[in-house]
Amino acid sequence: MASKPARKAASKPARKPALKAAPKPVRKPAPKPARASAPSAGLRAPLASTIVTSPYGHRVNPLTGAIGELHTGLDFAGACGTPVLAAARGKVTEAGWSPYGGGNRIVVDHGKGLKTTYNHLASIGVSKGQTLAKGGRIAAVGTTGSSTGCHLHFEVMVNDRTVNPASYL
Repeated sequence: MASKPARKAASKPARKPALKAAPKPVRKPAPKPARASAPSAGLRAPLASTIVTSPYGHRVNPLTGAIGELHTGLDFAGACGTPVLAAARGKVTEAGWSPYGGGNRIVVDHGKGLKTTYNHLASIGVSKGQTLAKGGRIAAVGTTGSSTGCHLHFEVMVNDRTVNPASYL
């Protein structure tokens, strides 16, 4: 049988390297500023009674009748003279008269941007610079400043802005 002439192997065109898909960017969450978060704050109620007579939020101002003013804290029911307790360990940064309606007022710095304020106090039992223990007696409920009667106006501030205290208790 006659042999067929050998065929040259067909040269194949060079393969192009496969294109790799560009890696997808990885989204990293933005770092959060150092601040006290509600779950880690660990605040206790500043009075034995936790009856709230006026919540945080917009309301009709009981003194002026102005509609929609932001009530910057919680008003806790309490008879004049009832002990006020420190919501957490911290350092007193203010203790005295507030010209802005809070009457006798205490401000406590708990660190990491968290502060608490206690307003309308009959008496103040701490001094500026004093370190407080959580639950220690710091004052007595009163009705000083812009107040409609004996109660404690309690505020929580994060990075110097008021927030709803109910989320931290």
